[in-house]
Amino acid sequence: MEYNEKKFQALANKLALGIWIAITSVLTIAYAVEVLMGKKEILFYAIFLFLGWAPIVLGILLMKIRGAHTRLFKEIIAIGYGIFFAFVLFTADSAITFTYVFPVAGMIILYKDRGLLIRLCGANILVVIANFVRILVTGQKTATTVTDFEVQLACTILCYVSYIMAQIYLTKSEQALLSSVEGNLNKVVKTIESVKGASNSIVDGVTVVRELAEENMQSANNVVDSMAQLTTNNGVLRDKTDSSMEMTRSINMQVENAANLIQEIVVLMQQSVSNAKTSSAQLEKVVQSTNEMAQLSSEVEQILQEFRNEFDMVKEETGTIEKITSQTNLLALNASIEAARAGEAGKGFAVVADQIRELSTGTKDSSTSIMDALTHLEETSDKMMKSISKTLVLINTTLNNVVQANESVTNITQDSIKLGENIQVVDEAMQEVEKSNRNMVDNMQQVTEVMHLMTESIADADENTKVMRSKYEETSANVVSIENVVGKLVEELGAGGFMGVKDVQAGMFLTLTVANASGRNEYKGHVAEAAEDTVVANLFEEVSVHKTDKCSLNIVVENELYFWDDIKVHSEGNKWVKIVTQGNPKVVNRRKHPRMPISNSCTLTLREKGVTVSGRTVNISAGGFAFASYDEVLKNAKGENVTMKIQNFESEALSEMKGCIIRVTDNNGQYIVGCRMLEEREDVLEYVKKHYFE
Repeated sequence: MEYNEKKFQALANKLALGIWIAITSVLTIAYAVEVLMGKKEILFYAIFLFLGWAPIVLGILLMKIRGAHTRLFKEIIAIGYGIFFAFVLFTADSAITFTYVFPVAGMIILYKDRGLLIRLCGANILVVIANFVRILVTGQKTATTVTDFEVQLACTILCYVSYIMAQIYLTKSEQALLSSVEGNLNKVVKTIESVKGASNSIVDGVTVVRELAEENMQSANNVVDSMAQLTTNNGVLRDKTDSSMEMTRSINMQVENAANLIQEIVVLMQQSVSNAKTSSAQLEKVVQSTNEMAQLSSEVEQILQEFRNEFDMVKEETGTIEKITSQTNLLALNASIEAARAGEAGKGFAVVADQIRELSTGTKDSSTSIMDALTHLEETSDKMMKSISKTLVLINTTLNNVVQANESVTNITQDSIKLGENIQVVDEAMQEVEKSNRNMVDNMQQVTEVMHLMTESIADADENTKVMRSKYEETSANVVSIENVVGKLVEELGAGGFMGVKDVQAGMFLTLTVANASGRNEYKGHVAEAAEDTVVANLFEEVSVHKTDKCSLNIVVENELYFWDDIKVHSEGNKWVKIVTQGNPKVVNRRKHPRMPISNSCTLTLREKGVTVSGRTVNISAGGFAFASYDEVLKNAKGENVTMKIQNFESEALSEMKGCIIRVTDNNGQYIVGCRMLEEREDVLEYVKKHYFE
């Protein structure tokens, strides 16, 4: 419950008023009964009502006019109830009437006013003494009067002493409590300061986590796509492997068939070699027989030549026979003639002549037949000579061909032997191929099993990646929730006054807004100095501010924006201004913007160190950017202000970005650096929306 002094003062007034009304009501009823019984007069009762209720009505009117928390109400109680108490004490017959003052006096402790209690105590003692004096003066003294007075005086003094001591104790206890609360409050303030710093760290950490989560989401999407593609390719690969297995089995069968055929060829070639050797021997015999035939042909030719010579001799002898026959015939003719001349004496001789002529004629005929036969024989001999000559030519040609065939057969034999050897080598090689092919079949079977396992693993990896992506969505939602909670916490801390100029440091980015009748202008710059409620700024351009201008200021303090709506600006010359803030700033957690992945080359300049390194852009957004580089100067660069220049970027206006490094991740020597921009850039936001979400 929040402490409100007026509220508690009003509560004390109401409680005291309630007790006052309760006591007055009780006495009003009691005196009304006595009036009805005739013990009290109407005038007494009217005075009693006036003295009792008039101060109450006055107090209520005062509370209405001045408020329920008015401090004058306790004075009204002290005076009004004091007069009412004195009247009751003076007119009462009972000795214990003096106790009516104690409930209201006890309620006065609520006001924690020791002086009021002391005054009440003095007034109460005077009333008791005055009542005792009245009793003595009026002659109402009894045996117990002094004792009653002593008891009344002692009780009054002791009660008020107790009230005062209780009030002193309560005051000291309250002071101790306040001191403790103040100490605890200081601790709370320090704790809140720590919480504030921790909140900034949490915001930075959450920002880094969110950025990493976004980058991991991109990687997860790529992994999912790659896994899907890999699964598809793996299916194709498996189909190809199955096909290769089938082809390998077919090749294996073909190789086995080829091996069998080659084995048969080896056998056939061995037989061919044997046949070739046999053919070679036979050809040698043919050559030998042909040589003998050629020799015999030469002898036949010689015999035929001798036969021709003998034939010529026979022909000559036959010619001689023909001549002898002609002469014999002529002699026979002459003999016939002489026989005719001789007459009878010559008849015998004529007969002999006739026989000789007949013999000559027969010889001539035989000679003619022989000549015809010889002529025919000569013709036959000529034909035979021609045939034998042709035969000899053919035999010579055949001999040459046979010799060449023999050489060819010899070459064939040698080639066949070599072919047999080569085929034997091929057979051995084919056996090795067959063995290797069997091994390949076994290997392909193992590859198929491995591919099957790999397929299952890829399927599991794909499922796990999808689960990881779904978890990312939940994580991202939680991160956004944390960011919102921390953002509200930061705003509440700012509203509670825990954030102010004391958090501003030199170098922070600021924007000064000047509004007047001519329009609204913004001037950007850096904080040069900050102390208490004053900020000295170095603007990027000169500014002219008049007293009537309405100015506002926002400063980028780490992950928050501090806003002051009503400030005073004093020019310090050139671009320097002195800004006086009023009150606590409005604190708003910086917005989170979508990041667009890009991979252009870039250069990074660390402004404090004056070092420039080369790298590659990772992503950009309206509130930050990330890049990667292998330069070790970035290893401990967290908190450094940098300027990134993107090379070959389509927008020249967006090619240069300034920010502060909030994270550095070492990825096996490659440093992935996340930066927060000094201010949110609407042009980058529009570019990302246009090129990343379309």
